[in-house]
Amino acid sequence: MMPARAQPPQTPPATVQRIHMGKAPAVSCPVCGQKAHTRSSTEITPTYRELYYRCSNIACGMTWVASLSFERVLSPSGLGDQFRAPRPAQQRPPGEDFGQMSIFEMIPKPSG
Repeated sequence: MMPARAQPPQTPPATVQRIHMGKAPAVSCPVCGQKAHTRSSTEITPTYRELYYRCSNIACGMTWVASLSFERVLSPSGLGDQFRAPRPAQQRPPGEDFGQMSIFEMIPKPSG
């Protein structure tokens, strides 16, 4: 008869981490479960960002806003412990869109 083998200790399952090499976290649609694409993001402060998502399932088509926020420091920065100043929002005059030409620029000016 063979001696009984010692059973390895049971360890709890490790937390699942998604490996994602893109700019934003990989997210699934909360309704249909399909992959979601990041459409854009807005930095609110240096430690908080809003992410705009769209479901890749055409039949679903859900869009939503998620947030990405700073939680804690794991290893301090070699540059100091102060966060950078927030970037000021670019303000445009009302009625002017980037790359749009004014209709008044197209009309030739009278010479005289």
